[in-house]
Amino acid sequence: MGGENGKNAGDWPGDWMDQLPSAVILVRDGKVIKANRHAVFLFDWKAGLPEDPDWFDGGWLTWRAEDRTYFDVRWECVPVVDRTLLRLELMAVRTGGESFHVELRLSPGPGFTDLVQITDISESRFRQQALQDREAHYRRLNDIAQEAIVQIKGGVVLDVNSRFLAMLGVDHAEEVIGDPVGQLGLRRIGNLEPIDGSGVFDRGDWMMQNRNGEVLNLDIGKGRLEDGSEVWMMYDISDRKRIEYDLIQERERFRLLVQSSPNGILILVDDLIRYANPVAEKLFKGDSNVLEGMRFESMFPEEHRQLALFCSSEARQGRDVEEWELELPTNKKRITLKWRLTIFDGQPAVQVNLSDVTDRHSLMQERIRAELAEEANQQLTQQIEQRIAAEAALKSATARMRSIVESGEDFVIWTATAGHIVTSANRNFIQWLGGDDERDGKSMEDLSNRLSDAVRKSQEWNGFDLEDRFARAVSGTPQRFEWAIVPEGKGDDRRWLQLFLNPIELVEGTPEISAIAYDITERKRIDKAIRGALKEKEILLQEVHHRVKNNLQIINSILNLQKNFVNDEKTITGLEEIQNRVSTMSIIHETLYQNTDVSNIGFPSYLTRIAGNIIQGYQSSTQVKLETELEDLQAPLDQAIPCGLILNEWVSNAMKYAFEGREKGTISVGLRSRPVKDNPEEEEIQIEVCDDGVGLPKGFDWSGRDSLGLYLVQALSEQLDAELLAESDEGTRFLVSFRRPKNLFDG
Repeated sequence: MGGENGKNAGDWPGDWMDQLPSAVILVRDGKVIKANRHAVFLFDWKAGLPEDPDWFDGGWLTWRAEDRTYFDVRWECVPVVDRTLLRLELMAVRTGGESFHVELRLSPGPGFTDLVQITDISESRFRQQALQDREAHYRRLNDIAQEAIVQIKGGVVLDVNSRFLAMLGVDHAEEVIGDPVGQLGLRRIGNLEPIDGSGVFDRGDWMMQNRNGEVLNLDIGKGRLEDGSEVWMMYDISDRKRIEYDLIQERERFRLLVQSSPNGILILVDDLIRYANPVAEKLFKGDSNVLEGMRFESMFPEEHRQLALFCSSEARQGRDVEEWELELPTNKKRITLKWRLTIFDGQPAVQVNLSDVTDRHSLMQERIRAELAEEANQQLTQQIEQRIAAEAALKSATARMRSIVESGEDFVIWTATAGHIVTSANRNFIQWLGGDDERDGKSMEDLSNRLSDAVRKSQEWNGFDLEDRFARAVSGTPQRFEWAIVPEGKGDDRRWLQLFLNPIELVEGTPEISAIAYDITERKRIDKAIRGALKEKEILLQEVHHRVKNNLQIINSILNLQKNFVNDEKTITGLEEIQNRVSTMSIIHETLYQNTDVSNIGFPSYLTRIAGNIIQGYQSSTQVKLETELEDLQAPLDQAIPCGLILNEWVSNAMKYAFEGREKGTISVGLRSRPVKDNPEEEEIQIEVCDDGVGLPKGFDWSGRDSLGLYLVQALSEQLDAELLAESDEGTRFLVSFRRPKNLFDG
């Protein structure tokens, strides 16, 4: 093409550029002079070249300052013969206004022109950004993982997450990446079984000394990636190792204690002997390691086996079992058996303590040694003292609990079985039912009868089955409800209780419930008074809105009378516009005093009335039809008034200017709510007014202050913190949108 630089672009055949596979344009002196069909399609130049073909200011390419400087240095300031291929990435704009990324390749063209090849790179830029976002997403997931992660290839660290940096005791990944894995201070101490289905091919027990000198125990699982690198997932199990070591030490101490015990000890799981210490082995068999695995009852004579099984079962259920003695027929040893519930290898088990009392029994029979009797007496005395102390502690705890229950002045407490049989109650309950405070058997029976009678008589005052609520509580389902009671002889003077019924979990015996009742009569009375006061305020507020509406109607009538004394058409038009605005505010107050809720109004009916009134009020030869598409939304006063006035201006503007010289026309009013992407707690309210009229005049400027209507729309939109949009394409479209909280009317 260099040999043709002397030609003009017009001397070249017309279709040579169309034969090129990409979008191509010719630029001379900063102006587009020719474009092939690919360029016309790319920029949507349906009518040929753009109206303003200027290279920099035509609006179809967006040049930043740095792009313009780069172009001047690399192209404009370089002689034509020295110019080389130049590439630029810019933003382009199609005729319809759509923006997209393009790549420009500049080379010398024919006839002292610049040949520009243009490629749409929007999709590649989008894919590149998506890949970057996905990589950042996986990096965030990697950093918030609970386990430490290290990527290794060829024995060298490729990447680590923040959890591993904290575990190693370093601040930056650069301190580790690129180091041999051997420098991490890891030492394998054992193998572990990989978890099925986890993708881990090797799992081991490791130790690591970090940069702070701490020694950590790690559970490391290794996985392999497609590129041949390995991913090591590390779990810090130092605390678990310490606990396991402590458990081993504790178990060893327990074993030594049991082994050295002077009494025999048996551990039973499901009546099988799982452990026997040497003393127990010697008592039964005379040698060791023969009792484990045997049935417990088989160690006793036939007449004692059922008793042994019964005691084992009772102890396994947590019940107290009395100790008993028997004589073993094999060696004539006399032993005492004591039972208690314990845990063995994580399972409930029964521990049987065996005491050899053969000598004691013989000596007691023969009364030979008084010292033994004295020692036994001291032991018995000590046990009695301990038991007395335990009983005293139990009585103290019971007394404290009773004191707490009795000290409550605001609540009633009782326990009862099915059929309202009272088993215990506090003083408030007894006084509430008018019973005797002695709390003997007769008094409890009287309280039970009174309680049943109170439930039966109050059924008609409550909107549910009280007996059913009590039955549910006895069956195990807690209940909570308000109970209305009318004392005898007091007419409709109800007493209200907040009642909580909870089942009592007894090991055995008849099921019971605990009942706690709070007297909420005063709260109910206050609540009723508050509701009455609120109702009065609502009535007063409705009356205020009614009077405001009447006053606005009077103002409207005065303006209507004033028009009869004015001959100037502009003044009459101004008075009519003021009337429309006053009517708009009047509609709000009329809607409010007709509603039960005076804090907000229904948006759809409000907007429909405003638009309909304006269309009917204008004297026009055009027959205008109103169409609405309104979502069911509510609006508070501080939003309803500005929105109504804005709608008034738009519909009035359409009636005055949109249908000039036409017989028919249509005005559409839309109301909708849209979610806000950047804030799920908010919603966007959009109000739209469209007409199929002549459209906006050229050069229409929202910011113009020469019109009162435009001034009002601007001021009201600022009050709502709203955005305004005006479009003119086969008619006119006005749109106002503002945000508000989603839960504006909750509670």
